[in-house]
Amino acid sequence: MTIVQLGEHWWLQVGRERLEFRSDGRGSLSLRGSKGPLRAVQPVWGNDKALCWDGVCAKGDLPLD
Repeated sequence: MTIVQLGEHWWLQVGRERLEFRSDGRGSLSLRGSKGPLRAVQPVWGNDKALCWDGVCAKGDLPLD
């Protein structure tokens, strides 16, 4: 995980795929994969304590705010 601006812009590097996240600070979150357009996503906590965004999940200490 690379944080550009805490709570506003970060990305996850998974192998060759870079998943870039941006928040507008008002609750809207967007995700762009290396091979796709920017799309709106909703954060959801999974049963295994993973934070997921439209099927992309991360676990552990996530310093997002």
